[in-house]
Amino acid sequence: MEIDDFKRYTDGCFRGTFPPCMCECPLGVDIRSFIDKVQKGNFTTAYRLYRNQVLFPRIVSMICNQPCKAICIRKAIDAPVDMQYIERACVEFSRDKEPIDYNVPKKNHSIAVIGAGLSGMACALKLASRRYDVTVYERRDAPGGMLSGLLPKDVYLSEFEHEFKYVSYNLVLSKEIADVSELQADVVYVATGVGGNDFGLRKEMNQNSLGTKKEGVFLGGSLIGATPVEAIEHGARVSQSIEKYVKVGLMDGVPETYEKHTVNENYFRLSVTPDFPKESTQGEPDRDKVIAEAKRCLKCDCARCRDGCDLMQSFNKYPQRITVDVVATLHPIEQLTKRVASRLLNTCNQCGLCKEMCPEDVDMEDCLLQARRYLFKDGVLPAAFHDFWLRDMEFANSEQAYTLVQPGKNSRYLFFPGCQLGASDPNYVLNAYAFLKKICDNTSLLAGCCGVPADWAGDEMLRDKVQNNILHEWHNLGEPVMIMACPTCLKTFARYLPQIETVSLYDIMVKHALPQWKGKGGGNTVSVYDPCSSRYDSVMQRSIRKLLHWVGYEIEELSCHGKEAQCCSFGGHIHAANPGQVRKITAKRIMENDNLYVTYCSNCRDTFAAAGKECSHILDIVFGTGSPGHCAPDLSQRRRNRVELKNKLLPKAVKEGGKVIKEEIISLNISPGLKKKMNEHLILEEDIYAVIEHCEKTGNKLINRDTGEFTGHLCQGAVTFWVTYTEEETGYMLKNVYSHRMKIKENGNERS
Repeated sequence: MEIDDFKRYTDGCFRGTFPPCMCECPLGVDIRSFIDKVQKGNFTTAYRLYRNQVLFPRIVSMICNQPCKAICIRKAIDAPVDMQYIERACVEFSRDKEPIDYNVPKKNHSIAVIGAGLSGMACALKLASRRYDVTVYERRDAPGGMLSGLLPKDVYLSEFEHEFKYVSYNLVLSKEIADVSELQADVVYVATGVGGNDFGLRKEMNQNSLGTKKEGVFLGGSLIGATPVEAIEHGARVSQSIEKYVKVGLMDGVPETYEKHTVNENYFRLSVTPDFPKESTQGEPDRDKVIAEAKRCLKCDCARCRDGCDLMQSFNKYPQRITVDVVATLHPIEQLTKRVASRLLNTCNQCGLCKEMCPEDVDMEDCLLQARRYLFKDGVLPAAFHDFWLRDMEFANSEQAYTLVQPGKNSRYLFFPGCQLGASDPNYVLNAYAFLKKICDNTSLLAGCCGVPADWAGDEMLRDKVQNNILHEWHNLGEPVMIMACPTCLKTFARYLPQIETVSLYDIMVKHALPQWKGKGGGNTVSVYDPCSSRYDSVMQRSIRKLLHWVGYEIEELSCHGKEAQCCSFGGHIHAANPGQVRKITAKRIMENDNLYVTYCSNCRDTFAAAGKECSHILDIVFGTGSPGHCAPDLSQRRRNRVELKNKLLPKAVKEGGKVIKEEIISLNISPGLKKKMNEHLILEEDIYAVIEHCEKTGNKLINRDTGEFTGHLCQGAVTFWVTYTEEETGYMLKNVYSHRMKIKENGNERS
């Protein structure tokens, strides 16, 4: 992928675009910001924002016909927000209505405005504020135009006087202009009102810039059919068209002032709840009622991805900002920018919920995965973020754990439990395989890793190497249907090995459910925790629920299930990059209810069990493998479990000669507290063995003569491990352990 490809990931994202109400507002009031201030009771700051955008706040708050009401999203469930009521309140309750006194240099251009109605006065205010020489000509004896039929005269005259307080301009009353050529001005704006004189310029005018065919003459307002509020917008728009003309001589206006924002229909797909009941907004504004009415406004913007994404919540960033940071990370500018999103993109669980939640299918899962690949190819992806899991995959596919059980030359089925199921408990695999063998004796078994750790680490070549080996075994077995126990393996095969026909173990278990499974649930209630990788496998999800009903359980669904399933925290292997995020996600997941969770992903089960949540794998329930409260194995035990699984399958194993692998065990005493620390820091017992063995063989260790403790280090892969230990008669006692990404240099050379 190229850098520009990353920018296109969020092309469909409409967050931050104009909501429907702003698209319909002639004056483009920033309703989100305005309402936000009112909701907090900040009427003065809301007033300032409102005044800057509408120019004449009291007038507009009294005459606006509220086109926003017709398109308000709340209209569908109760009633639209009464913006006029809120606007009037801001004018009423603002403590400071003083106009802005702009300190800008005087301009050398003269502007003539014909007509002192809303459009003419708006244009005059904008240009006079920029210190242009402005003269307004009005044929009547007072300004206001059509306002004379809408508001009391003292209201709009006092408003004009107030807003022009710090602005110098000339107002010539009772003066009718017969021909624009009689005016001695650099530019003329014709705003003579309904039925007024257009001086023959209305035809062939530019409806965007409001420029006419006559050089330096513009025309707008109710003269060309604008409503009162639209007339103000014409005046503001033409002020910028005029300023552009006097600067560069062009009559085509400023696109930002006339480009219309179309309503994005996705806004009407956002969820709306009647959290705040509609109160009466009749009569004079009441401060509390105004705030309550403002709180009914949703400040419409899309946040669906963030609502479901732990990463976006943690980093407080939305897709557009994330892609900006990703691009900066992939292509940093020397001495100016750094790789700002390295930790962020390695904190993605790769669950895909963001795309499911997004109305436009913006796929940040793929964006961040591609970014990892990009950094890996450049050699700048922090190796320590994924080192443990790559070593774990290497072990799962090594002679010590990788197992192929082949009853005959060709197989009808091939059971692929994945690498984590047997690591969690060998009996999961043994019981499931025995069940499958009863259904079809011509079923082989392949215990190994699907390659997803390499994929999550951005290493496509390593992933392909692992998966090509699976393909090779599959071909040699006669291309059997593969029975999958792990949802992540299923998702990975569907993406990278689509030529292999797969079926879920749990779909088969439902079709061949045994009578002895019935009644085990006793009518108790459980909650199914759907793994995030099962998101689009509705068949497997239904099979789990059918199994639980068969066994005799009632099901209370979690708030996020099915297509909205959330990651348990294991996905994406984010532990090394952001351990705090792992703890935060896990804690959030286990707090939803007190029911026993039932899942069909061993990673979910062990993650929750390690955090103290009672959680069973579906195989625990069906085969009676373990109780809901049984502890999750630590990282070192998971490796021993894989070895145990191979040893139990060994009589029929056909891999590397079927050699039995024995663990070499150094007598090492480790306290429960240190074991917990090792788990948290992804440190294995074999890492400790390696450090001690290195220290004892080389003598490279420090001794604390007061305590008799030795301290030494050894770099393995991308991580340096430090161990403090003492010697005992039968082995060693571990006193402390930690690790880091730095490599130690001694005598100018890196030491490992």
